[in-house]
Order: sequence, then structure tokens, then C-alpha cells
Amino acid sequence: MSYKRILASALALCLAVPMTTVIPEIYTSAYDTVVSNVKFSDIYQYKDCGDHIEIMATSTTAEGTVEVPAEIDGLPVTVIGEHGLAGLSKVTSIRLPDTVTTIGKQAFVYNTALESINIPENVKIIPDEAFMNCMSLGNVTIPNSVISIGVRAFYNCRKITEINLPNSVESLGEMAFADCQGLAEINIPSRINKLESNLFSNCFSLESLVLSENVTFISKNALPIKIKNLTIKNPDCELEDGLYMYITKDCIITAPSGSTAQEFAETYGLGYGIYEEQDVVVPGDVNFDWKFSIADLVMMKNYLLGNGELTEWQLGDMNNDSKVDSFDFVIMRQEYLKSPEFNPPYIDQNLDYTAKNLCDDIQAGDISGISLDSTFALSQTGFALDLFQHEYKNGTNTLISPYSVMQALAMTANGADGQTKADMENVLGGIPVETLNSYLYTQRISQPDSEKCKIKTANSVWVKNDGTIKVKPDFLQTVKDNFDSAVFEAPFDNTTVNDINKWVNINTDKMIPELLKEIPDQAVMYLINAVSFDAEWQTQYDSNYNVGKGTFTAYDGTKQSCDMMYSQEYEFISDDNSIGFMKDYSGGQYAFAAILPDENISIDDYIAGLTPESLHEMFSNSGYRKINASLPKFSYDYDSTLSKSLKSMGMQDAFDLERADFSKMGKTITGTLFINDVKHKTHIDVNESGTKAAAVTSVEMAAGDSIDSPLPIAITLDRPFVYCIVDTEIDVPIFIGTLNSID
Repeated sequence: MSYKRILASALALCLAVPMTTVIPEIYTSAYDTVVSNVKFSDIYQYKDCGDHIEIMATSTTAEGTVEVPAEIDGLPVTVIGEHGLAGLSKVTSIRLPDTVTTIGKQAFVYNTALESINIPENVKIIPDEAFMNCMSLGNVTIPNSVISIGVRAFYNCRKITEINLPNSVESLGEMAFADCQGLAEINIPSRINKLESNLFSNCFSLESLVLSENVTFISKNALPIKIKNLTIKNPDCELEDGLYMYITKDCIITAPSGSTAQEFAETYGLGYGIYEEQDVVVPGDVNFDWKFSIADLVMMKNYLLGNGELTEWQLGDMNNDSKVDSFDFVIMRQEYLKSPEFNPPYIDQNLDYTAKNLCDDIQAGDISGISLDSTFALSQTGFALDLFQHEYKNGTNTLISPYSVMQALAMTANGADGQTKADMENVLGGIPVETLNSYLYTQRISQPDSEKCKIKTANSVWVKNDGTIKVKPDFLQTVKDNFDSAVFEAPFDNTTVNDINKWVNINTDKMIPELLKEIPDQAVMYLINAVSFDAEWQTQYDSNYNVGKGTFTAYDGTKQSCDMMYSQEYEFISDDNSIGFMKDYSGGQYAFAAILPDENISIDDYIAGLTPESLHEMFSNSGYRKINASLPKFSYDYDSTLSKSLKSMGMQDAFDLERADFSKMGKTITGTLFINDVKHKTHIDVNESGTKAAAVTSVEMAAGDSIDSPLPIAITLDRPFVYCIVDTEIDVPIFIGTLNSID
């Protein structure tokens, strides 16, 4: 604690008259100057302004419902000051009195458990970052008095599904609703004339938006990335250059004839319609779910065969002859075959693969995923930690991507049966593989793909083409449906080694250029996953001001020079034996978590003592606290064979020639099909701009004989520590590692 803070607290104690309770141990705001009229009452630190009260801070020990009093010391409470009710990680509800007229910047920031709050009728401004990172906050009523919503006002409020903005609102700040990933419905008030940049960035559920005649300018990145229906009523509305990068290609823009929006749609190959006073429609959407998909083709086919009805037959009239018949079905099928899902983005069509690509023969079916819940989150955290603990070697820099390993092994498990399948399901988190498929499908398609934060997942199956293995079509269809896997037939000679390495290099953004050096004679199939992660920090380091020379004490006690990056962070994590912080990447869906064990416990003992519950609890219950953080720049590669670890975790049968049962995958003419090896390679680079990481996992299937194979605290990461790249949606690590040495 700084001497200024100690002095301020002491003076406040002396001057507080009356003091109704003992001062709470921790308050959420810190002040560097002595203010004589700061007092304490109940859980509040407040300022007596003569004719009104300003709430300056609140005890972080508060739980459940907090009801702010209408008056203190006979004066009305009218102001919730900057950070006034921030960092209350155990508070679920806040009730503000009608006397409140002013809310300060970051007034409720990082109230991660907050589910509900009322905004009093006399509040006119919702300031910058007022509710930032209130991740549990449900729908909020905006009173008619509000005229302005500030920058990042509701940033990362993921549980909000609907916002009704009154017509009194005249301005919406940049990123005001960014990362409100559950937001599915919002109106744009008639007084708004500009959509600021990143206004709806990463609002994945917001697919429709209607803009009034007053909207004259749409900034770059302002629109939701998955918008499907955009209605623009102003013919003079301007669209900032580069906007097209953030609109999906199946977006329908309805705009006035001759407007810049119509030209924009034509230029970038988007659908468009001439504006009329009617709802936006999607041609071919006969089931009327606001998208044209395989489901519409199935409904149309059944209708033409006399086995059903169309929800909206007019949308099936593709040739506009006022009737629906087989000619319309032909046009619908032609349009569907042009859709992006038939050209997987991770396959570089310009590559001269020797292997035969079977993707044209195996089309993905129409499937749906399962919402990611606590069952999935805990099972994935358990698998991640179990594998990490088995892979960790004393004194070494370790890095695994449990997400990559899970994708590759889950594909493989779809070909297993009997005890082999049961063992694999148990190791992969205890979820039946059919259910796991649906979870992993949802996780894969929910990942961000923006300029500043993207995760690319690619899967492929490589099959030896000499007749030694006959892969079952049902297995290939399953991995195509659930994992969007490319499928190749190849001779498994040096040309196949080159093809696989090309594929890996492309799909790890050239961070892992090589997976294989040769293919063993017994190998008949490879199931491969590649993952690349490339994200900028939400708040980057300035190399001129935030980077300096530092010293890292390595695992063996040697002192190593390093470049240390300095910042102030606010998301505090801890358990009984460690402290740390989380630092968001752009968009907030992923974060870097740094965990520093206490000095009286070794990194080895700390890792050995971690449990899935404690790790998940740490990520999901972070608190608000000012942290002076020091993070070293580092970069390294990791390479491992996971077979020994996976056997130790309970997958013995899958590797055993005599006991393995992969009968659902296929048959061989040379013997039993079994897992011969699981290779895993990773790369990470953490610097001022952000983090780049990549992983590749290959499951080598063989046949025949087996072969072996509040008060500011300082967290200085200047000795061995654990780190993760965490999916903050479900608080699950997709990468987990240790830094034991800089050199």
C-alpha cells in the first residue's frame, strides 16, 4: 500500500462523523490525494458534497443484493462516482434509488456476477465503460431520460439478449455494445445519425438491423459480423471503406434505389433489394428462418413430392412466375451449390496436392450443435489439465493445445467401438462421443474471425490408397458433418509427407512448417487437426514506454535477461497457492491468463496440485483489482509424442494391437487397426502486440504389428509460471503451458 493511500485512509478515519460501521477491509477505488470530506457508512465510502452524496467506493465483500440508500447523513445520494460500485464479484443485484441522477465512468465495471440493475428515471448519460465486463447482466431497461450511451458502455455483457433504446438517445459511443454475444434484438433510435466504429463488434447473435432515414454514416466494423439482413432507409447513407470485410457474404441489404448501399452490395457480391415498406426477405428461404440453407432444399423437395407444405411458398418462386414447381427447385439447388460451405476455407485450392481430395464426394449434412454449458466446460478443463500434468517435465518449457488434441482424438473416437470407445470417451472428458461431437461442432463454429482476433481450426483425414484399408463411409460422413474434415486418398510415400506438411504449414499460418519426416510402413491413416491463434491485446504495450529490460529467474536458479512488458491490469485471479491476472485479447472472447505460484511452493508441486475444479473456478470467478503487471516477452516451440501420456490417462486399448477396436472406422487386410502414435507440436510468441500460437495433432492409425513410440498489487512474472489462453465464453483453456526458462 502506498504511503499516500495509508495517509488518506487514516485522515478519512479521523474525519468521518458519524461512522456507522467498521470500515470494510478492501474498497474498490484508490485515491492518491487526501480528501477531507470522504466518509464511510455501512459498505460505502462516500463524499459529502454539501448538498448531495457521491458514492466513491463499495466493499468488495458485499454479496447478493445491494440496495443503495436514498440518503446518507440526511443528504440525498445523487451520484454513483467513478468505480463507485465496481468490482463486486459476489453481488447479483443492485437497486439504485430514484434520487440518483449521475453515473460515473466505470461505475459498475467487472461486476461479473451482476444479473440485474435498475437505471433511475433521471439519469441522462450512461458513461464510458459503465457496465463493461458485467458478463452475467441480463436485459436492462433504458429510461426515456437517457440521451447518450458512452464508449464501451455495455462491452462484454454477454447475457443481454434484447435492448430497447428510447428515442431520446442521440449518440452511441464506439464499442458501446461490442462483445454482447447474446444480443439478438436492438433498435436504432431515430435521432442517431452515425454508427460508430465497432459499435456491434462480435455481436454474433445480432443478424437483423433496420437503420432510419437519419443514419447518414456507417463506420468501419460498426455492423455485427454475422449480420444477415440490413435495411438502410437513407439513400445518402455513406459506408466507410473496408466495411465489407465485416459482413458475411450471405447478407441481404435492402436499400433505396440508386443509394450507395445498393452500389456497395453490388460491388462486394452481397445480396440486395430495392427498399419498400416491407420486411426484408431471403430468396429460397421457404421455411422462413431468415437464411437459405439445405433445410430449405429438403422442405422444397418434400413439397414437390407431395409430402409437406412450404412455410412461405412465395420465397420458393425463384423464377418469379407466380408458382412453385420443379424449375424453382433446380434454381434453388444451383444457388445452394454456390454457397461457401462447399469450399472449405482451410483448403488452398491452388496447392498442387498429389493426394486426391475427396471433398466433392463427401458433402456435409445439415446438423446442429449443443450450447456450451458447465458440463462441457468442466469436462474439457479436466481433459486439458490431466494431459498437461502428464506432459509436463520438470524444468522444461511445456505447451500443449488440449483443444487441438481433443479435435483429433474425438474424430478418431468416432471410429472406435466396445471397450476402446469407452476408454476414449472417459479420457476425453466422460461425455459420449455422439454428444461430444455436437459440443465440439458448436465450439468450432463459435470462434472469432476478425482482423484483430482469430482462431482457425482445420481437420483432415488421410487414407492410404493401396487397398490395405477400407474406410467405412459412415465414419467419413461423421467427421465431415461434425468436424468439417477434408478427406484425402494418398500413396503414403514421400509425396504424401510433402502434402501433409504443406497442409499443416498453411493451416498453422506457417508457424509449424513440418509435422512428418517419413511415414512408417504400418501407417494406413492419419487424422490431423491444425489450430492457429492470432490475436492482438485489447490494450497493447507501447514499445517505447511499456517495455524495459528485466531479469527472469529460471527453473535452475540462473538469472536470465529478458524484455519485460509493463501494464496495469484489473482482472485478478487466485487460488490457495497462487495469484495472477487475465489480460484480454481484442474482442474479449479470449484472454491470456498468467498464474504465479507462491514463493514457498515449487512450480512442479503447484502443477501437480491443480484440479479441474480449482482451475475452472479461478477463471470463472476472477475479481476486480488494480494490478501492476510485469510480463516477459517469450517465444518457443514444443514437440511431443502424446502416446505415453494418453496411455497413462486410460487409453491403453486404443494403442494395443490385440485389444484395439476401431471396427466402426474401417477394415484392413493386414491386421487389427490401432493407434500407432499421436504427435503434437505447438508454437507460441507473446510480445507487445499480442499473441500468436499454433498447434497440430496427428493420430496415426496403423495395421499389423505395433511399434513403440482494489489495493494495487504487483505481479512480476520473473520466475517460472503457468499460463493459458482461455476461451472466456466457457472459461476453458485452449492452450496451456509453463515458462521455466527464457533462453
